[in-house]
Amino acid sequence: MLRERTLTLADYRRISDSPENSGRLLELIDGEIVEKIGSFTPSQIALELAWLLKNFLAQNRLGYLTGEGGGYIMSAEQSIIFIPDIAFISYERLPHLPEREAPIPPDFAVEIKSPSDRVRDLRKKAERYIEYGTRLVWLILPETRQIEVYTPSADVLVFGIDDTLTGGDVLPGFSVAVRGIFPEPPQS
Repeated sequence: MLRERTLTLADYRRISDSPENSGRLLELIDGEIVEKIGSFTPSQIALELAWLLKNFLAQNRLGYLTGEGGGYIMSAEQSIIFIPDIAFISYERLPHLPEREAPIPPDFAVEIKSPSDRVRDLRKKAERYIEYGTRLVWLILPETRQIEVYTPSADVLVFGIDDTLTGGDVLPGFSVAVRGIFPEPPQS
């Protein structure tokens, strides 16, 4: 019986650093390379939310904020590197900036569904963030204008357009109206 070889972190770095992969967002999930495909609306949502989070962190100095290029080693043993659309990691857990991926999972991760994503896969990914130590995950679903919130200690909560999200104990004092995350087209 033939078995496919599982890629290691070293294999991932060699592949992601190759010239033909320049500018591509590649994750390593269970030893396989998975490419993240960008899209206009998810990018707009990510920028809006990142701007709000960056302003909050500028006033509160709690840690680092990364965008769609910031990778996190979720599990070296299982060859898993996630690249959240937005993530936060505290200075306490990551006192020095890494050269490449953060060697540990983020405290907070945001995944925004692109048209090429399957919701089922993103939900599984959100659960894996929690399994590997991330304390707060927001899964943003632009089509339904809802946000699913994952934490280690509670069932998944779903927030709609009229709700307000908070950073809980991960980002104490941070809150945002769901309506403020989703872009509104200009009025004619």
